[in-house]
Amino acid sequence: MFTFGGISMPKLFNPKQETQRPQPPRARTHHRREETDLGESIATGVHAIFGAVRLYLCVAMEPKADALAAQQEEDRRHAAGLFNVDAMWSAAAVNARWARRAVLCDESGRILEGAVCGARGMTDAGAKEVFFEFNALETYPDALYLTDGHTRVRIQ
Repeated sequence: MFTFGGISMPKLFNPKQETQRPQPPRARTHHRREETDLGESIATGVHAIFGAVRLYLCVAMEPKADALAAQQEEDRRHAAGLFNVDAMWSAAAVNARWARRAVLCDESGRILEGAVCGARGMTDAGAKEVFFEFNALETYPDALYLTDGHTRVRIQ
C-alpha cells in the first residue's frame, strides 16, 4: 500500500524529475473591417476569438433602410397597438434573418463540418451586431467565411 508520504518523498529530494504539465493552446483574436452586402443587412466588420474549444464571432451588422422599414411595419401589425414598436427590436429581427442560416465554410464554399456539427451557430442577434459560437478546429483554412449559401462574410 502506498502512502502520500511515500509517493511525495522522491519529489522533495529530486525536484528536477518532475514533469511539466502541458499548457493549453492560447487563444488568438482576429479583427477584420470590410463592408459586405448581405441582402437586407450590411456587415461592417468581424471580430473572431479562436479559442482551444470554441470559435467565437461577433459580426457588426446594420440593416438597410428599406428592410428596417418593412420589418417595423410588420412589427406594428403584430403589436396591434398593445405596445410601441422599437426600431432596435426591428433591426435585430432583420439581422437575425441572415444569421440564423449562417455556417462556416472555406474559400471554395465547402462547409466546415467539424466546426458546425453540434455547435450553437448564432447565439444572439442585436440591432448592431450578431454573435456566433462554433467548435474549434485543429487547423483553419487560410480563407474562412461565414455564409448563408448566397452571400458570405470573410472572417480571416
